[in-house]
Amino acid sequence: FALVTGNDTDPAYVRNSIGKEGTDFVGMYYRVNGIPMWSRGANMIPMDALEGRLNAEAHVQVVKSAALAKMNTLRVWGGGMFLPSSWYDACDDYGIMVIQDQMYAQGGHDPKTTKTQEMEIRHNVRLLAHHPSIVIWDGCNECLIVMDEPSSIYATFVMRLVAEEDG
Repeated sequence: FALVTGNDTDPAYVRNSIGKEGTDFVGMYYRVNGIPMWSRGANMIPMDALEGRLNAEAHVQVVKSAALAKMNTLRVWGGGMFLPSSWYDACDDYGIMVIQDQMYAQGGHDPKTTKTQEMEIRHNVRLLAHHPSIVIWDGCNECLIVMDEPSSIYATFVMRLVAEEDG
């Protein structure tokens, strides 16, 4: 799996992009097993204000419905919650690619570099890392990250821990 933001069919572009951040601003698509693929999908938000009322079957049904609608990607919205294992299992079964936000957002919901938050991140990644459907881990919900600014915590703390747990 690769998230492509430039002309990855041009060997010079590929060679020159190694170790660089950013995009060539030519669009964005996935490449899965060498095949280009457009993402078609939706955000997965909590399905009920009292999420515990929904059982495993309800979570499987929403994934099945996405697959029947010809979606191939679902994003776990970082303003919501980590979903039950039945949802991730269904994504694996139906071939739905998952973009997994961490449960942080800017504007008062930033992480702190505490042992408690470190262990929470590690625990959640360990629970989910075996799912082949998770193709992208995101550090927070729609955050703008600027290195050497406070927002760099998403890259230097959150995503560092994610990478350590799911290389």
